[in-house]
Amino acid sequence: MTLGKEDEWQSDNSQPNIFIKIQTALAILIDRNPEGVFSPGSSKYKATTPLFKQIYQRNWEIAKSKQQLKLFIFNLAKYGWAIARTFPKRVVNKVKVIKEYNEEEPEKSVWEEKEIVEYNDIFRENLDPWNAWIDDMAKPNNPWSLKDWCWRKVYDWDTAKVEFENYKNWKYVKQGGNLQEKITGGIQKKYEGKKMVEIVFYESIQKDLFMVIANGVPVIIEPLPISDADGHKRLSLWQTYWVLRHAESAFGVGIYEATRYDQTLLDRFRNMTIDQLTLSIYKMFFYQGTEKLTETGVIKVTPGVGKQVLNPKDMQWLQIPGPGAEAWKGIEMFKNDVNEASGITEPLMGTIVGKTAFEIAQAKEAALKRLKTPLENICEALEEDGYTTISLIQLLYSIPETIKIADPEKIEAYLKEIQSDSQLYEEAEATEEGGRQIVAKIYREIQLGLEEDEKGNLIETEKTRFFRVKPKFLKWNGIIKIKPQSILTPSKQLDKALDLEMLNMVIPLLGQPPEIFQKVVKNILKLYEKTPEDWLPDSWLEEKQQQAERPLFVPQGEQPMMGERPMPQGAETLVPRTEIPEQPAGIGGKLVGALTNAFRKMR
Repeated sequence: MTLGKEDEWQSDNSQPNIFIKIQTALAILIDRNPEGVFSPGSSKYKATTPLFKQIYQRNWEIAKSKQQLKLFIFNLAKYGWAIARTFPKRVVNKVKVIKEYNEEEPEKSVWEEKEIVEYNDIFRENLDPWNAWIDDMAKPNNPWSLKDWCWRKVYDWDTAKVEFENYKNWKYVKQGGNLQEKITGGIQKKYEGKKMVEIVFYESIQKDLFMVIANGVPVIIEPLPISDADGHKRLSLWQTYWVLRHAESAFGVGIYEATRYDQTLLDRFRNMTIDQLTLSIYKMFFYQGTEKLTETGVIKVTPGVGKQVLNPKDMQWLQIPGPGAEAWKGIEMFKNDVNEASGITEPLMGTIVGKTAFEIAQAKEAALKRLKTPLENICEALEEDGYTTISLIQLLYSIPETIKIADPEKIEAYLKEIQSDSQLYEEAEATEEGGRQIVAKIYREIQLGLEEDEKGNLIETEKTRFFRVKPKFLKWNGIIKIKPQSILTPSKQLDKALDLEMLNMVIPLLGQPPEIFQKVVKNILKLYEKTPEDWLPDSWLEEKQQQAERPLFVPQGEQPMMGERPMPQGAETLVPRTEIPEQPAGIGGKLVGALTNAFRKMR
């Protein structure tokens, strides 16, 4: 606003309400790594449940996945839909380290080349919603309807070469492709680097297919890499919507779309009020001058400007009344409309509503109900990530590093160290001299709060120790539920009130016979999302353990458990690496087919 200029003084500002609300939602919804409740599918998986729970939580820490989850929530609140993927990531750098330093002639120092593994574990990556496409037949709240998907990235040439040069078709790849940052939507930006290449990735669970296409050339064509111990395949993606658009659309409505029209009205009304306030303070005036009057009779109101008139005696200072109470009430009304449409109300934004601590806690609890649907959707997406993580744990952690040992003394020392555990070594072919040779299997060693009892079961403990994960522990199947409260910003006042409320109900029951009230207490703890081991006395836990060990029935055979994704009947399996499917399914398949047409003609 420039006062005193006819065309520049009016206010034309927009408050960043939508931006603030998206950031508020991000701050409220994501504060900690998610905590999962792992329920074994049968008694044989009970012993390994603590292991998978702790590896899952450990992986979120080492992969710094909370930062990717924040990006996921930002896209979700802004666009109404977000997508991410979980996959094995290995980062290896070739470096040279000094072995011998020549002080007199440093250039003659001896350097040794080494391969350093920077990261080798499961990784979660948020994807750009404008560069990812899911099955066009996908329905909301129905993961079985999503059968294929694809995403694209623009790589610099050197990075792409390191990642894909070992595949035989890479020699046909040339630099280029569509080098725009986004295919559609948003501000279009084109990467200006000359050495760039567009790469498209495609997954189909129906065809058991994974493809990587670099600038129209199929570099990888192979079966889906992610599967659990029983062979059930999984897509690597997890996605969800903010609030439902309609029952047939997997893409929801975000905060921006829900509030933009109310925000437009608020900005317009607020700017008009500011203009009136400016004119009421910085008044316009009229005067009689000696110069020839050149006015046309039309006077444009401008604050702080003097206008020459014919008869100034009949004119006064231009009196503009200030904005009345109606103007400020109108602004408040439009602001409330934005709050209601977004679901991010004043208690969530830090405004104190209520006098006592209980009233404040109640107001925040009521405000959080508006975020119930987005929070449930986020937890369901994280549960999909949990099942994928379990499959990858079973895959990655079962692959050992192997070392051949031929020295008899070293063989004896190694066997003594592992107590001749047959899972940690195997006999190899004899040496040329006829000596014994073994292959040592070095499985991953990680720090966990677990102990192995005399029966071979894993038990959670407060003390941590290094634990070498053997293949016999890598079998698990069951149900994963993410606790919504585990990712929310904690409220100490509310937590204390809930704990006291729970204890007032539970403590009187602990003095009663466990066989009568155990189920009641267990359901109360479940209602408050508490772990029984943390709250119940040992006598109740021992009784619970004895009941769990009693056989209830004779197993009639293993059945697929909830959370498993069975292999579709008649699914195709590709054997050749460069065989291109003629009709990939869904929108992703159509895009893949279009990208590979040129390569088909070459063949």
